[in-house]
Amino acid sequence: MYGVRNRTVHGGICLLSESTDRGDEEAIEPDRSRPPLPPALVSRSPLIRLFPALAEPRFRLLWLSMLPSTIAIQMGAVTVGYAAFGLSGSATVLGGVSLSTGIPMMALALVGGVVADRLPRRLVLIFTQSTLGAGALAIAALALTNNLAVWHLFAFGVVQGTAFSFNMPARQAFIAELVPPRLLRSAVALNNSGLNFTRIAGPSIAGALLSVSFVGVGGVFVVMSVMYAFVLVALFRLPESGTGGQSRDHGGWAQLKAGLGHIRGNRVLLGLLTIGFLPLFFGMPFQALLPLFADRVHDVGAIGLGIMTASVGAGALIGSILVAILARGRGLGPLQAGLGITFGLALLGFGLAPSFGIAVACLVVAGLAYAGYSAVNETLIMAATDPQYYGRIMSVYLLTFAFMPIATFPEAFVADHIGGPATIAAAGGIVAAAVLLGQLVPWYRRIG
Repeated sequence: MYGVRNRTVHGGICLLSESTDRGDEEAIEPDRSRPPLPPALVSRSPLIRLFPALAEPRFRLLWLSMLPSTIAIQMGAVTVGYAAFGLSGSATVLGGVSLSTGIPMMALALVGGVVADRLPRRLVLIFTQSTLGAGALAIAALALTNNLAVWHLFAFGVVQGTAFSFNMPARQAFIAELVPPRLLRSAVALNNSGLNFTRIAGPSIAGALLSVSFVGVGGVFVVMSVMYAFVLVALFRLPESGTGGQSRDHGGWAQLKAGLGHIRGNRVLLGLLTIGFLPLFFGMPFQALLPLFADRVHDVGAIGLGIMTASVGAGALIGSILVAILARGRGLGPLQAGLGITFGLALLGFGLAPSFGIAVACLVVAGLAYAGYSAVNETLIMAATDPQYYGRIMSVYLLTFAFMPIATFPEAFVADHIGGPATIAAAGGIVAAAVLLGQLVPWYRRIG
């Protein structure tokens, strides 16, 4: 029997829920009753009109302070893969190094979400950024003294994955804390745009530095260490943060169960987390295999590797900005589905590309499509989440990303046996088919 019909507004998206004895059914549509932004804000620069969350000084400081960190992370992703493949010559080892990051993320992501809702989020960010900086400094010292071994890269992956498990939920929840609900969609879109900008800048910087003989792997990690130090200085300038309104009277285990219960009781939220996972699991491991394509398939070396990785980032930046514009209206479900299918087809084209130029073009499309797909998904997830659960829900979202390096290992193993092109082409076909099958789910077709 039907119960009470509720209307809740989060970040400009209206969630209509109707409780039944079988659970909650929700449909997502734009909130046409949202109060307009102040005239002074609307009259500002085109950038402010596109991303009004930039008008919030505290959010602006957080966003700008975290950009060097994410640039350093992207630099590390390219450099660690380059070093691992150079030391071993094995795609399986390359996948194993990626796996070393994914395992702690999978084990600790949910714990990180509880911590983000129980402790001051700025403090969590300071601690995790310090850990990332210390790890980068250690690898720099080993590389500069010619003592770097593959196992050091595995250890660095574990440290990095552990830090990510606490950093990302706290960062996402902190964003929601610093902006009012009406600016949440703008803040999420801007955050995605910044992340995707770093996917251009990071690999480009890393590729350029790796191509200079006297810099090499050690020099890249020195630059990364300096960037992490800059981020720490900026974080201390931020005001003290809250804890999401969570009382510590209840134990962490009870709060974790409450967060999982919030997902289980919200069919739309559970579905959004699921459809965000599938393309990521099957499709995104292609990034970890780019060193194999640079060395064995296209023979373009470190500079070509930087070009390929930066091409993904360039497309991703375009995709996130386009979604920030297009997602203001209706049709979010069809938009996300179209982007997901495009992502799979772009991977198929990349795997079968007969030349380096065509491969780069396919990577731009793949980056654009996946960034758009995930930006729509993340926006809808944040809109469907009660603010007191932001840290825990984003930790579950992070948990889906932890599967990417885990999925990289079997794909890398397959690539060693049947070749990288066939492996990535097959993965792209699976992604496109999975998204097409998702259209059979009734509630998904009703989104937006």
